[in-house]
Amino acid sequence: MVEKLDTILQKAKNIFMRYGLRSVTMDDVCREMGISKKTLYQFVCDKSDLVKKSIEHEIACDKSNVCKIHDMNLNAIEEMLQINITVGEKLKNLHPSLMFEMQKYYPDAWAVMSQYREGFIVKVILENIKKGQSEGLYRTDIHPEIISKLYATKVELLADPSMAGVVNFTPLQLFEENIKYHIRGISNTKGQELLEKYLSTPKQSN
Repeated sequence: MVEKLDTILQKAKNIFMRYGLRSVTMDDVCREMGISKKTLYQFVCDKSDLVKKSIEHEIACDKSNVCKIHDMNLNAIEEMLQINITVGEKLKNLHPSLMFEMQKYYPDAWAVMSQYREGFIVKVILENIKKGQSEGLYRTDIHPEIISKLYATKVELLADPSMAGVVNFTPLQLFEENIKYHIRGISNTKGQELLEKYLSTPKQSN
C-alpha cells in the first residue's frame, strides 16, 4: 500500500511539474498514470490533498538528497555546487506557473512548502555558511542567520520568473545564477578562487 502511494505521488509530481497545477484535472492524472479514479481516491481525498501529498513527497526526496550530499564530506563550496546540480535536474522541467498556482489555489500545499523553505532550507544554508567559515573559504564579516534567510526568500522568488520580473529566463537559469551570486558574495579570496576553478570544470551529477 505504501509503495503504491509512493509511486502515485512520484508520478503526480512529475505531471504537475510539466503542466502546472490548475489546468490538470484528476481525470488527467488518472489517464496519465493508467489507473482508475477509484484507485486514486483510495489514497487521496481530492485534488488539493493530492497536491499537498505530492509536495510532501518531493520535500522528503529533497531532504534525502541533501543528506547524501552531506555524507560526501565535501567542502562548503563543493557542497553548494552539488546541491545546485541536484536541484537543477528538477528545475529543467518545472512549469513556470507552478509556484504561483500553489500559493493562490492550494494553501495547504503552500503552507507545507513555506515551512520547508523557512525551516529546512534556511538550516541547510546556515550550516553551509558556518562550515565555509570554519574551512577558511567564506568571509567572517557576514551574518550567517541573515544571509541564510535572504537566500531562502530568493529561492521562492526565483521559482516564479514573473514575480522576479525576468520572464525571459527559466527557473533553472535563475537558480544557477543565484547560486553563483550567493557563493561569490560570501566567499573570501581563497573561496572565490576555488569557486572559479570548480565552475571551469565540466559538471557531473550524482
